[in-house]
Amino acid sequence: MRRDDAKSNAGRFVGLTPTDETKLTRPTIVQVQLRTPVKHALDAAAEEPTMGISSPSGVNLSGLQQVMSEHDIVKVEPSFRSTNVRREFVAPDSNLLQDSEKAKYLDLHFPPGADVKAIVQKLNQLPEVEKAIEMPTAIPPNAIPSDPLIGSTDQVSVDPATGLEHEWYVFRCAADQAWASASGFNVIIADIDFGFLTSHQDLVANLDLSHAHNAVDGSANVSVGGSIDHGTGVMGLAAAAANGMGMAGFAFSASLWPIQANQGAGASLPGDSFANAIAWVSSQDTGGKRLIINLEVQTGNFGNYEMVPAVNQAIRDAIAQGIVVCVAAGNGDKDAGVGDDGLPITPTGSILVGATQYDPSQNVRASFSNFGSRIVVSAPGDSSHDVTCSTSSDDSYRNGFGGTSGATPKISGTVALMLEVNPSLTPATVQQILVATGSPIITDDGKPIGVFLNAGAAVAQASAQPV
Repeated sequence: MRRDDAKSNAGRFVGLTPTDETKLTRPTIVQVQLRTPVKHALDAAAEEPTMGISSPSGVNLSGLQQVMSEHDIVKVEPSFRSTNVRREFVAPDSNLLQDSEKAKYLDLHFPPGADVKAIVQKLNQLPEVEKAIEMPTAIPPNAIPSDPLIGSTDQVSVDPATGLEHEWYVFRCAADQAWASASGFNVIIADIDFGFLTSHQDLVANLDLSHAHNAVDGSANVSVGGSIDHGTGVMGLAAAAANGMGMAGFAFSASLWPIQANQGAGASLPGDSFANAIAWVSSQDTGGKRLIINLEVQTGNFGNYEMVPAVNQAIRDAIAQGIVVCVAAGNGDKDAGVGDDGLPITPTGSILVGATQYDPSQNVRASFSNFGSRIVVSAPGDSSHDVTCSTSSDDSYRNGFGGTSGATPKISGTVALMLEVNPSLTPATVQQILVATGSPIITDDGKPIGVFLNAGAAVAQASAQPV
């Protein structure tokens, strides 16, 4: 991890684990696979554990009964709750486990603190036992990252070794709460931007370079020009990988499509490059994965780029295909519903994103953020306090990214978490959930910027929606 030439190898990838207190209080469950089926009685009495099981075929279960007795068995349960199968759906050559075979599996409940290693070892030595294991704790199929730049609080703090700030915005937006349920797996974020450092250590794992596209010259070269720090910083906030090296993006397991739309190394193709970038992304086969477009562009007067007719139409077309489109509202302290020409911008249905600035206890509109009733949701975009990936080297990071450019990938990352837990959400429902779960923002009269992002609540509500 580098800021200038300072490095740190701190950080590791940590999964959810039970606390020591939980380990001491939860029952010890050992699952046993026997060599022959048994009959069992649920909730065997602790004083007569041998009455819980018997062998219809006369197999000697005395060894099993002795281990249960020695370790004060509390309860014996069948591992399979039901053996009923809808036979009309079973192929004749199926390897489906037969009902009698399911009766070989038992869950043995021992008291808290039982010597589980000794129990498992004894059981695995018995001739009547095929296999015995301690039942592991079950958790969602993701892990909580602890990369060194994440930190642990929504207050700005600095790593004295590198001078880099921690990701305070993760906790202010409750993304850490959402991570208990989702990581962005099986969701794509296509960032339409100003170029990328595709070799950055926090991006390479999630970048899908088979979908790298330069909308200016039609090539796959997306590292053209002097503004590649922008796309690199945006992608870091959206989906930097949880690899223990530096930071973690909001959707740290999402797939990233780098789309450059400002400049190409080859001859320019005709047409509006940003509109064509949206159209190209919309035309791609995602393999069944949900797709989010993160549009990072504003007008030269810092206005909402949706004022451009072709871009406006391309956004509407993408949304009609079920693609969620998140758009940076711009940094001109102006109404995002009005174009630079003073005329109203046709609504697109996008998730238009505003920015807040850092405050120790409140969420306050950033003075530069565009505003208006069109803005759906806002997130931190503080140009002094947004740490993200940098382009000075493959292991470099920077403080002070910010703007609506920094706010929008936090929303896109959150949407990726929502779509992972509920892939059936429509773009309209995603927007409704973000609004319903957000909180008020302190702003000047007449300058609303939607609600403040609550990623944890948004993911929870998305999960509760009908599929």
